Amino acid sequence: METMKEAAAVEQQQQQWRGVVEAPLPSTPASAAWPHIASFCALDRYLPGIDVCELAAGEDGRPGCVRYVASLAPAAASGDDAEREVASWAREELLEIDGAARRLAYAIVGNSMGFGRYVATMTVAADDGDSSAGCRLVWAFECEPVQGWSLDGLLGYLDGGVKAIAARIEEAEAAKDVAGGDDVAIYRRIVAQ
Repeated sequence: METMKEAAAVEQQQQQWRGVVEAPLPSTPASAAWPHIASFCALDRYLPGIDVCELAAGEDGRPGCVRYVASLAPAAASGDDAEREVASWAREELLEIDGAARRLAYAIVGNSMGFGRYVATMTVAADDGDSSAGCRLVWAFECEPVQGWSLDGLLGYLDGGVKAIAARIEEAEAAKDVAGGDDVAIYRRIVAQ
């Protein structure tokens, strides 16, 4: 009887996808990159293709809060954003946030993209232990296989995402250094480019 349980556990583990993607931020120290990642409901500032990111439940940045993220369908010829329909969406719950470790964990709790169980961590890791040097953004996940996707396809999507997030954080930090400050104004200039 024990071997049947063990076999079932092995089969279930084989049906889990796991992966890690990462991107360097050579000019941004971990201490400067972390606030961008820790802003749980600001994903639309950093991840291209996410048009909406807003607090759906709880208090932003506190475990248990839920963000709603959505990608909108391309604009019609009129270009009116108010008329754009949601192409895909997800609700994601913040499971843990650890400022000292510069890590947060979240889970998809609802979506239109075919994800079942999906848990991920985002970590800002200092390069070579030097907190004044650049850093790396590490996105690790574990999920059930996603219908219509391959593991390689999901890894490729996340790899592009983590690199885009890293690039936008680098741009925001460089602009902040030059402009001396206002994150929102800097973000708007970057996105407008």
